[in-house]
Amino acid sequence: MSSEKSHSKKIILHGAVIMAVVGILSFAVEHYGEGHLSAITAWIEARGNYAPLLFMVINVVGMVLVIPQTLFTVVAGVLFGAVKGTAMCLASMAVGSSISFFLGRFVLRGRVFKKFRHDPNFMKMEMLSRKHPIKVLALSRIVPVVPYSVANYLWAATGVRFLPFLIMSVVCLIPETVFLTAGGHLLSSGVRMGTVDWEMLAVLAVAAALIYLLVRAVQRSLEQDSNEIK
Repeated sequence: MSSEKSHSKKIILHGAVIMAVVGILSFAVEHYGEGHLSAITAWIEARGNYAPLLFMVINVVGMVLVIPQTLFTVVAGVLFGAVKGTAMCLASMAVGSSISFFLGRFVLRGRVFKKFRHDPNFMKMEMLSRKHPIKVLALSRIVPVVPYSVANYLWAATGVRFLPFLIMSVVCLIPETVFLTAGGHLLSSGVRMGTVDWEMLAVLAVAAALIYLLVRAVQRSLEQDSNEIK
């Protein structure tokens, strides 16, 4: 039970720290930069679909280059709102994960094996994926042992098929993505307008609770699979 709590707390705490950093920067840009945050969001709204597309391209490139995605997700909530930000981030994850997977399988597989073949996390991932590929894919996304962007390349080096990889890589990140974009939206409304979006605060709380419940469930499932192998 303590392990389950530590994993869920780690995920939520990591997101909260990123939100705090983004919040401080947003406050500084808005209040000490003569309303620059409001100017940026107004510019984005005036650009129509161009700005979201540009942001998604940058996000995809960052994922392929193994740059942590948490910051991108919170910023998406700040600049585009929770609903649009979530959709943009999930779409970016689908594209970025696909590119990383194909690079890892057909271009960089030898390098990945050379670097990680003795890594205990990779060895366990490869072993479990032979028996329970869908379940282990879900486990690795909900309870990340290694960063999301790195895991894309590790999964490519295993025998898992592309379609299950893609589906689990996107679906299992929905609660965390909603949590981070909702937090970004709350920061934006609080910094720019000095108000609290209570509906979005409720969404944030529900997403955090869902993360906790999912982590608890997958941790128990992972323990059962480990016991089967032993």
